[in-house]
Amino acid sequence: MVAAVLVAAATLACGSGSLLSRTEPTATLTPRPIFTLTLTPTNTPMLTNTPLPTDTGTPTPPPQTPVETASPIPLPTNTPPPTAGPTDQSSPTATHTQAPLPSNTPEPQFAWTGEVSNTFDNCARTRVFGFVLDRNGNLAGNVWLHLWADGWTGMWTRSSSTEFGAETPRQGDEGNWDGPIDNSKVRQNTWHVCIVPEEGSWNCISNTVDAATNLDCTPGTGVQEVHITFRQN
Repeated sequence: MVAAVLVAAATLACGSGSLLSRTEPTATLTPRPIFTLTLTPTNTPMLTNTPLPTDTGTPTPPPQTPVETASPIPLPTNTPPPTAGPTDQSSPTATHTQAPLPSNTPEPQFAWTGEVSNTFDNCARTRVFGFVLDRNGNLAGNVWLHLWADGWTGMWTRSSSTEFGAETPRQGDEGNWDGPIDNSKVRQNTWHVCIVPEEGSWNCISNTVDAATNLDCTPGTGVQEVHITFRQN
């Protein structure tokens, strides 16, 4: 059997040529380059303990450049305050100003007011006289007046609804009431006059007017007659 195999092999070699003596080209495989990743180690600094800051006192701030400020503008003097306008009722900051209450004019203390309206010199007598007028400046008649002085009870006289002395040109000596203190001589004293409700009353319903007379009869300086005017309030 071995011989048969050898014969077959020899036959095949003779018929087709020697397979072993034939050189066939062979493919050459070029190896591909292999990329390699190279890690370069870096030196990472390790954390170090930073020392805490020590208390060195209050730090001195750096010098600051002075800022130029504008000079204030002086306000004008005697500037009236702004007029307060209406306030907003819904605003929490609205202010409310109370209007001043009207001032009530006080009632006069008396129903009548009197004052000295003129003086005259007259060496023949001493007297006080004048006018009693109503609110409209008209003559007020039937009004009682009381005249007195210290140590003297005095006298009562009544005003008239007509004027005496009107028949002559006005000289300031007209009136509608007369108080002849002394019709024969000059007396120096201070006389008090007021309006009263009735004859004999001491209850003044006007202010009291003081009328001073003297003994000087020189025209322009002597006072022996005093003119007094009472007006109704």
